[in-house]
Amino acid sequence: MKSRPQLIILCTVAAIFLLSSCGKKSSHNVLRIGIARTVTRIAVGQKSRLTAYEEYREGGTDVDTASAATVRDFLRAPVSTAKWTVSDNELASIGEDGTFTALKPGRVSLKGSWDGRDATAEIEVVKSLPVGPLPKVEMKGTRCAPQGIGLNLAQDGKLNFNLIFDGDCLDVALEASAPDKALPWEIPFNGGTVQLTSAQGPVVSGRVRMNAGGEVDFTVWAEGDGAFPLSLRNKTVLLVGDSMAEGVGPWLKKKVEEAGGRFIDGHERSSTIIFWQEGGKLREKLAEYRPDIVFIALGSNEIFLEKPEVRAPLVQQMVSEIGAHPAFWIGPPSWKPDKRLVHVIEENFQPGHFYNSNDLKVPRAGDGKHPTAQGYGIWTNLIWNWYARTV
Repeated sequence: MKSRPQLIILCTVAAIFLLSSCGKKSSHNVLRIGIARTVTRIAVGQKSRLTAYEEYREGGTDVDTASAATVRDFLRAPVSTAKWTVSDNELASIGEDGTFTALKPGRVSLKGSWDGRDATAEIEVVKSLPVGPLPKVEMKGTRCAPQGIGLNLAQDGKLNFNLIFDGDCLDVALEASAPDKALPWEIPFNGGTVQLTSAQGPVVSGRVRMNAGGEVDFTVWAEGDGAFPLSLRNKTVLLVGDSMAEGVGPWLKKKVEEAGGRFIDGHERSSTIIFWQEGGKLREKLAEYRPDIVFIALGSNEIFLEKPEVRAPLVQQMVSEIGAHPAFWIGPPSWKPDKRLVHVIEENFQPGHFYNSNDLKVPRAGDGKHPTAQGYGIWTNLIWNWYARTV
């Protein structure tokens, strides 16, 4: 048994050791600050709270802290005192606490500043969204919080998905070829699986499942020129128009039926906007088939009108007759510069639902106007990819 003096010495040494350990500062070397991608798209009138964070490596001589830092290349921590600015105060505003308010459609740049460092990000303000500000992320049984998420589908089918966590959780980085089938898709990565369950145009919902446990549900805006598969089950699609609609029809029919829909080809050769509106033909077709979706391919027989603005009221009346149903106007594939009819149609039709074919480059038939069969196929693929990203 140790004597009392020995115990006093041991306690004193222990106390000095503990005090010296507590006195050590766990310093860290800040690499940069960034803005968490908690919002990339937001609709007019919506608000979202933004967060800045710092990326750092641990410094000092604390062995335990240094060891912890080797779990990943760098660590992240939120910054609550960042100063915020926005590039265009007419499109959006941002408060001192990082609350972003969308005012008008357009793209704005943000800057967050902290301790002499700056971080920038871009947010696109859109007219409307089927959900709130994007992305939306919900954790289930995960230790680390998602700090950023991104999804990209290229026109060649290359799919990229990234999910960034705070703390020491490993990020998800997936690169794969998109499956050649309708959603849902399930794609494995090193550490789990990514499921894409549904898509509404570029707005995609899904889930990340980690092998170690836990899930992250998400809804994001997919970047890129690729189109996610559509479901038109129990939907009737009506096509009206002139001889251009006749050429597109068989190709569009295949697309619609592959998506589970019913296709009605109601075109009339050599027809015009006057024929379909003033002649009552559009009303007749709408009443007969009661379509859920309408495609219109018109304008080729009026493309060189000297006063195309006279068609504006007729286009507006067509929009009124179609009502709440989505409609998509396929612009005439001009073979030489038009007299602004294309502009008149686009300005007076359903916003964002006009496909401009003015720069179409496809094989043409002997008349130099109508595409060949191959040309119609190429044109329809372009139209369909645009449509799938629009709805």
